[in-house]
Amino acid sequence: MRNFESLGVTDHPGVRIATLNRPEAHNPLSLATIDELGRVLSEAEADGCSCLIVTGAGDRTFSAGGDLKEFAELKTAESAIAMSLRMQRVSRAMRRSPLIVIAAMNGDAYGGGLELSLGADIRVAAVHARFAFYQVKLGITPAWRGAIRLRDIMPRSRALMLLAGGERFSAEDALRWGLVDQLAEKGHALESALKLAQTMAGNSALAVRTIKAMVDAPRRDNDDDLDREAELFSRAWMSDEHWDALASRHPTTVKE
Repeated sequence: MRNFESLGVTDHPGVRIATLNRPEAHNPLSLATIDELGRVLSEAEADGCSCLIVTGAGDRTFSAGGDLKEFAELKTAESAIAMSLRMQRVSRAMRRSPLIVIAAMNGDAYGGGLELSLGADIRVAAVHARFAFYQVKLGITPAWRGAIRLRDIMPRSRALMLLAGGERFSAEDALRWGLVDQLAEKGHALESALKLAQTMAGNSALAVRTIKAMVDAPRRDNDDDLDREAELFSRAWMSDEHWDALASRHPTTVKE
């Protein structure tokens, strides 16, 4: 296990797990944590992983959001902008990463912690978890791509209700609204996320990465898009993983 200042990192075949590791403080996101998340993502990509899971230590809180004690020192517009861009870039990197990123929401997620989860491709939440975009209660707005990510998930009117109202809602509501994709029993969010990740990691890493690229491709449906999909498909088709899998099912099949 490789330990950073506020993250624990563990490995399973094809899967890396990053754990926000300050449960006594509800797993806050400090500037150091933000940077470490970016490092873990980059290293997982370089190491050929198929999936990255982000979770929190304990079963009370996934993350209560930004480290307010540290962020209270941001006294200028310039420092606030720098902090916002720092996490926005990590969130964007998660979305653009070839890895499937899964948030295993082991407990409550508020404010920036909920925004962090929205940077993931898939969210698995413990059934007892509660959520809220509390930023408006502090007189601020989401700063880490939360508004646009939420708008991608649900109707504009509901996104406005959640963001501008700032009220808490349940895991069942989050599932019904599409904010989370799967529920798990208390204490089993990471286990469920890992099972899902291992299923994906058991497939060709190239195919999994290419599928994410296809799902995220622009939806213009023009000739360039057709050519791009055909090119991505051809890379997977010509890969050793494809021909090995085909040969295991049809032993007479041989790649020229």
